[in-house]
Amino acid sequence: MSNIRNSVKRHARAFPPKRRWEQDDDNDNAVVAITKETTEEEEPETFAPDGLLDEPEAPPRRRGSAARRNGSRTQQQQPPPRESAHQFPPPRTNDSEELLQSEIIDISSYGDDAPPDHEQALYPENGDNEPSNNSKYLANKTTSTNSARRQSWTSLGVGTAADEGTILVLPSLCFLVVFGLLAVALGAVGTALGIYNTIDNNQNDSKTLIGTTETAAVQNSTLDTILERGYIRCGTGPEGLPGFLLQQGNGNDDDDYAGLEMDLCLVLAAALFDGETERSSNGERRYRIVPTSFTQRFDQLAAGEIDVLFRTTYNMERNVQGGMEFSTPYFLDGMSFGGLPEHVACAEALDFNSTPTCQATKICVAEGSSHVVELSKLLQQLDPPDVAPGESMVDQVLRLEANIIDAFPDTLCQVMASEQSYLNIESIKTQGYQGPYQLGTKQFSREPISMTTRQGDPRWSDFVEWVVQALIFAEEQGITKSRSFLFEPTTIFGGNASHPHPQLANMFENAIAVRGHYGEMYNFNLQTFLPRGGMNTLNPGDSPIMFSFPLGDVNVEAPTIETSSVTVQAIKARGFLNCGVSVRKGFAEFNATQRTWSGFDVELCRAISSALFDGVDQVVFTDLPAAQRFDALVSGRVDILARLTTHTLSRDVKEPSTQTGLSFSSPYFHDGLKFGGLGTYAQCADNRDVISPECQDLRICVLEGTTILTRVQDIFQDVFIVPKLTFNEIIAALNDEQGCNAVAGGFHDVALQSIEERGYVGNEPYLVGENLFSKDPLALTTRQTDPLWSSFVRWIFWALVYAEENGVTQATANQMPATKLFGALRTNALYHAVNAVGNYGELYDRNFNQLVPRGGLHRLNVEFGPMLRALPGISTRRTV
Repeated sequence: MSNIRNSVKRHARAFPPKRRWEQDDDNDNAVVAITKETTEEEEPETFAPDGLLDEPEAPPRRRGSAARRNGSRTQQQQPPPRESAHQFPPPRTNDSEELLQSEIIDISSYGDDAPPDHEQALYPENGDNEPSNNSKYLANKTTSTNSARRQSWTSLGVGTAADEGTILVLPSLCFLVVFGLLAVALGAVGTALGIYNTIDNNQNDSKTLIGTTETAAVQNSTLDTILERGYIRCGTGPEGLPGFLLQQGNGNDDDDYAGLEMDLCLVLAAALFDGETERSSNGERRYRIVPTSFTQRFDQLAAGEIDVLFRTTYNMERNVQGGMEFSTPYFLDGMSFGGLPEHVACAEALDFNSTPTCQATKICVAEGSSHVVELSKLLQQLDPPDVAPGESMVDQVLRLEANIIDAFPDTLCQVMASEQSYLNIESIKTQGYQGPYQLGTKQFSREPISMTTRQGDPRWSDFVEWVVQALIFAEEQGITKSRSFLFEPTTIFGGNASHPHPQLANMFENAIAVRGHYGEMYNFNLQTFLPRGGMNTLNPGDSPIMFSFPLGDVNVEAPTIETSSVTVQAIKARGFLNCGVSVRKGFAEFNATQRTWSGFDVELCRAISSALFDGVDQVVFTDLPAAQRFDALVSGRVDILARLTTHTLSRDVKEPSTQTGLSFSSPYFHDGLKFGGLGTYAQCADNRDVISPECQDLRICVLEGTTILTRVQDIFQDVFIVPKLTFNEIIAALNDEQGCNAVAGGFHDVALQSIEERGYVGNEPYLVGENLFSKDPLALTTRQTDPLWSSFVRWIFWALVYAEENGVTQATANQMPATKLFGALRTNALYHAVNAVGNYGELYDRNFNQLVPRGGLHRLNVEFGPMLRALPGISTRRTV
């Protein structure tokens, strides 16, 4: 056994139907807040004086780290991070070296010479969220008297050039030489001062640090290389798996292969080369099939011998230590046992002792596959206390580099451990076995099978990801192979008249035209062997989808993240995590009296901080206006956005305001457009009914300048829409029943509790509709230029879901697995995250349950239900 562990989405009407999930990338996202302070498109003056984020007129701050010195707590002593446990300011320590406090700061009293290290949040002094005429704002800030830990301008590599601009006066030289040297020196001084002023105006110590040392996206993407080369090289799994890749001829030609992996390669080629797959202008095929082995495939991908790899399980080990990026899974599988019936019964029961048959049971597993690790975890349960973990079972497992079917059943093993797709009876027969056989009924793991690309090439990884998204989206929208023309062109990857490859504008249409949508491809290739069902079906939005991806071998030691990620370096140097949030009920709320933060987004940041700082809560929260959130992230002013940000096509590939791509975690909350209203008007809006007599005077209030307004305009004519500047105006209009009788917003925005807490006191009962009219998967957002940091954030979130799946709570966080994948210093990262905030269910119950009772997409997918759900952003043409 030691060897095992070592390898390892009704009413008829006269309005155009909704047909796009994302209306306008130039508008800000997504979940519209029906509150003054949370309106997605409101001006930043709502939050702070003009120019607070971009001008140097911000409160000064004391220097140093937010780290608690003498008052730091052990893991066991640290209380749960609930509001009562997070007083701000925290208790003062006995060590006078550090001081943490909150202050009332008169911003107008400071000049440009004291740029702040950070702001946690800015609020009007009276504690509400309306613009204040007073220039004083309450700022939660961390201060320190420890000048030794001050992050000086010198540490950023600026501010010293002026001092070092040496003027050499040599009496023996002529005046002209001296004058020239003076000019050079003064130029150096001016340059240095200019750099200082730029950084000062940006108010961000870490901006230059991150901007100059962070890993930049590759200049020549694999996408460009493929287009110049004229064909794509697709690495497949081993040959001989019916439905996935099966050799039909002599194997000397790419046409000799058939299966899902062959079709996926064709789809990518069609998206790349304007629908061409078979032949280019010079007679060359647009694709190459490269069969790989389990043991060599990742090396081939890393070496650039293949451009994309199929049939790989997406897990933490491969993403973090292996340096691989993964698409949304195109097939979800799981490890089972198959083989001789009597021996399969023993293996499923993990019984290798009770009978001679069980004692003789040997299990074959493919070397280099994820099943080696999963099998090891299973068999570790059988280790006696006095035996090293797994050693007692070493004789029961055979790890083979060859096809495991070759060792079954007479030679080496009677049971095989692999995916159900490989072990199904039709697949086994196709490979030549005709004897007694049984596929076990138990599934011991979940295997998300994805397309894999090299890390550090986000443009190509994004291209592959959105081809997969197009396949799923097309099936959701009923866009078949013969109707692929319904896709709108896109310029997101540069497909325009001035681009060297304008054919990319039609990438989605061309991708679907060659083999159809996901369902068509599945039925053609896999239905005979694996009848479609379970996780490989579409999730319409009413089924559980929360799912943690597998960890892989957590004992593989990788370089420490403190040295491998420049973002983590910057976080550690300053002593705290900068987290961008948006005040919204349930997500992020600030108690001005107690000066404490609470909410789901807040706790996600605390989990990540705890994972980085060994259980210590070291977070600075910045309440960011929607219009500035992406600039704040890309510039390095914040390290992460936990700010109701929807994962969309444009933001993933090329966010409009910053012209750069972003990275997203798995969605932590699934929101979307809903309607609420007074009495029957709620049902009128929910049914999109303006024809019935009781609905003809429907008036829907919606915040002006938001994408929610755009989406409502897709459904209703303008006569039925009443834009409002603030949520207070919406509540006033509902109360007097003059301006509007319905409201549009996100789940939490239109919830009864939110409406009542905002001041609704009308006579008519307020009701919420049942339907959802858009997708808004909210995800943690990071810069695309630091893939290790993005991976860390992604897997800390998945750790919270993993904990709930495995029954681990905040109280039993010590049951979380240790891992060396983020380096030896972060061995207990997953434990610290769960110990700080609990599992996903605990977070949801604590922050959302009274507002939006948990159900649908927010439940755990423990019964292997539908998992396929496309992200928003792909557009279709209007139909007549």
